[in-house]
Amino acid sequence: MSISDKVIHIYQRFYAQKGVLNGAPTLTINADSLGVAEFPTDKAMTELDGVAAYLMGLPGLKNIPFDRQVKIVKESYQGQAFWQELLFDYLSLKLDLEEEQLQKKSEEIADKVRMTQYQINEHEAHEEEIINHYAAKIAKEKFHVDAVSLIRNYMKMIRKDPKRAWEVLTTNPAYFSPIKVTDERGKTVLSPSQATAENARLAKFLKTLKG
Repeated sequence: MSISDKVIHIYQRFYAQKGVLNGAPTLTINADSLGVAEFPTDKAMTELDGVAAYLMGLPGLKNIPFDRQVKIVKESYQGQAFWQELLFDYLSLKLDLEEEQLQKKSEEIADKVRMTQYQINEHEAHEEEIINHYAAKIAKEKFHVDAVSLIRNYMKMIRKDPKRAWEVLTTNPAYFSPIKVTDERGKTVLSPSQATAENARLAKFLKTLKG
């Protein structure tokens, strides 16, 4: 039985007793004349809450711990199986509704997490495109530097201080990725002075580099 069906079923059972609930809040919904889609579940639960509170001798249930409600029903309706069972079924319904709300909230949180992760992935993919785009331009000029590392580290500094990042990139790009002075076999390919000149040449190139 669905939660909606349970609400209707329990409301109908209380509604059938409205004639003996003298002084209790009024039950106004004739469920027999309504389908599940038309049945006002929220209104029904508000009315049931009022009647249940009346039967427990309480002004309301909003701030009453659930275990205290159970204790009241158990102790107050000992020997009155019908009302005790009806109130316990009402309390069971409240638990089902709370579980449904928690499940819905959990699903909403999961959806937000998935959306956030999707946005992060999109941002990272876009950033990788930018890195590879500019790294390719640097590599094409055959600079002695790890172009991907240079642009990636530059992008990291941009997040913290864009102005400083651009200043460093166009004056001392080796800060982001050192000039390579040896080849893969360890052979020296640039002297210290040549490495300094390479760094300056790279800085000049990057200053004019556009999209």
